[in-house]
Amino acid sequence: MATKLIYFTVNGTPEQAEFLVDCPAEDVKDLFRCAAEAGPHAILKLYNPKGNIINISPSLEPNSPTSCYKLEVVAADSNSEPLAAELAGALGFDLSSMEKRLQGLEKNILIEAGETPAVVYEMKKQVDSFQEKLESVEHLSWLGLFKDLSEGTHKPSPFYHKRTLHKTRKECEHVREKFLQMSSLEVSEEVRQYLKTPTFDNWQWEDAEIMVLLQVMYTDLDFIAAFNIEPEVLQQFLFEVYRRYNNIPFHNFKHCFLSPRW
Repeated sequence: MATKLIYFTVNGTPEQAEFLVDCPAEDVKDLFRCAAEAGPHAILKLYNPKGNIINISPSLEPNSPTSCYKLEVVAADSNSEPLAAELAGALGFDLSSMEKRLQGLEKNILIEAGETPAVVYEMKKQVDSFQEKLESVEHLSWLGLFKDLSEGTHKPSPFYHKRTLHKTRKECEHVREKFLQMSSLEVSEEVRQYLKTPTFDNWQWEDAEIMVLLQVMYTDLDFIAAFNIEPEVLQQFLFEVYRRYNNIPFHNFKHCFLSPRW
């Protein structure tokens, strides 16, 4: 089957990723997440040689080693390492390390063979299943474990006449869950500064990521302290704003996000 070969750098280190042209978008993101050694809820952005953000998806344009893309983790969980250490101590082994090793193995196989053998998928399935069991145990919830195991994500379509204008409950809950998972991420200073510029490209950010950026804006403008806003209240407010915007071409949630920036 046809594959794509993408050249990019992570922290200045050259990397390459090869995946099937019809590979699911989440699998492509996981491949880049593995290369960046990022957590399951970290926000990654890919930049082209001109410095513009491009979507991490199967539609990525193949490039060459002389025109590498740049991969950056723009928001990461600052508490992930202590939690991982506590989990490793409780279990006797590091589950996240095991998962990273498995992702690395999958990445190498993809590069060498162009496809992932069934045995690797089965191994990954077993690791995910084990982690899901751990996360469902109530007494382990204090460790902060969670991984989005839902299949696929809903992406707005430009053909608005072919879909309902109102968001479905399932769609809203999926975005809300993703936002809450990301809400504790530490957004990089580079993105915070970029957020203040008129050239900020909101179309390359998902709705859950936009809510994280709105939360950053409230924090940086000192609104939370000035008005004594509880984090949970702010997060629920941002979600309710998102939920009430319809899927229309112009006055949508992304337009809402642009307004307070001015």
